[in-house]
Amino acid sequence: MLEKGVTMISESADCAWEPLSRWERLPCDRFKHATALHNGFVYIHGGRQDSALGDFWRYNIALDQWERLPCGRLAPEKLEGHSMVAYQDVLYVFGGMVDFGANKENTPLWMYAIDSRKWFGFQSLSSQESRPSNRKGHSAVVYRSAMFIYGGYFDIEGAVEEFWAFYFDTQKWSALSPRTRGLGPGPRHGHSSATHNSTMYLFGGLRNMAEQNDFWSFDFRRHNWSNIKTSSGPPKLVGHASIIHQGCLWVIGGGLPSRSPTSNIWKYDFTSRSWKRISRGKDHHDCAKMYHCVIPLGWDSLTGSSDSGLDRSSEIEQPNKLLSFPSWGANKVASIPTSDLIEMKSMKDRSTSPLFCSCSSSADHTDEHHLLTPYENECFTYSGEETEADDCQMDSADRPMKENVFMVIGGKPLSRNCEISVSHIKLE
Repeated sequence: MLEKGVTMISESADCAWEPLSRWERLPCDRFKHATALHNGFVYIHGGRQDSALGDFWRYNIALDQWERLPCGRLAPEKLEGHSMVAYQDVLYVFGGMVDFGANKENTPLWMYAIDSRKWFGFQSLSSQESRPSNRKGHSAVVYRSAMFIYGGYFDIEGAVEEFWAFYFDTQKWSALSPRTRGLGPGPRHGHSSATHNSTMYLFGGLRNMAEQNDFWSFDFRRHNWSNIKTSSGPPKLVGHASIIHQGCLWVIGGGLPSRSPTSNIWKYDFTSRSWKRISRGKDHHDCAKMYHCVIPLGWDSLTGSSDSGLDRSSEIEQPNKLLSFPSWGANKVASIPTSDLIEMKSMKDRSTSPLFCSCSSSADHTDEHHLLTPYENECFTYSGEETEADDCQMDSADRPMKENVFMVIGGKPLSRNCEISVSHIKLE
């Protein structure tokens, strides 16, 4: 399958990297896109390259093939910073529309029926019904039979702290008012969210105009926010991804646009209530992404035995059960057995450096700065400090792909050949 033409070096570290051969037909590389996993297919919509994109793709995991899907009249327009979740054979795409006044008043929700391959727009049953307006950079998670949207921004007005639920069965929106009024993440975008054991966990992002590394939980049963205090943990991050498996929350990539993105991987253990940074080898290349997407690829994803985005609280600690679905249209969540040993792979063409590895100069990052929206450029604070590059090492011993893999798709910096960059975090 994906292991053809790979080489690898063994090393005594928590993760290693290896390049993979290229696909013949690929979507272009992008960031701020949205992804979802359903029945052995990874669906990708929109994002941004040098401008917003509106294309729609799916990747067949078992056959290692990409297919561009037709959009049609009712499909979403060009979107960036949106989200996509899967629930019972339907994809739900929210947010990401172009910033102008008329779009702020619309509810940007689209539904894609996977079996019939048809798009449907959201139509409210009542003109008086309360519902969210357009936004970008929010998080979207699925808990039981509802999608929960937190935060986001509208470029004209800035970030919001709105918390919305969309109930799939009734097709109705509801604004949430937590019991802990005045306590919560506040106006926020570019963060990550994930659900675990009837709780949503939110990390980092931008609060108004300041980057954050705070950590929050929202209890769906008690309907309140709690601030999780730890003695250590990830630095301030924007555009990162979150993964949950086997009692841990994993935070992957992200960074600050005033610096190079980070390739750090952190995990938070819910039992010990502590963070741990996952290490790599001493000799490595710079490998970093932000505004990327992360998808779980376990045996369930190959056979289609569970839906991406579902919180299965009654099936806690059972292996290979997908739990939920986080942020920026970026992050996905899974419960997958693992140890601390991780291997990371990256898709590439037959050139010398893997697409996921950023070997670009500071000038390359400057060129990409204009791809951010005016609001984001205003928000990001500058720091003259340079962070040490977190890199990866590859070697020459062949290894087959294991059952449980996280797929990291796209993100900044963009690949030089404009084919979508795809990497694997392989769990042993």
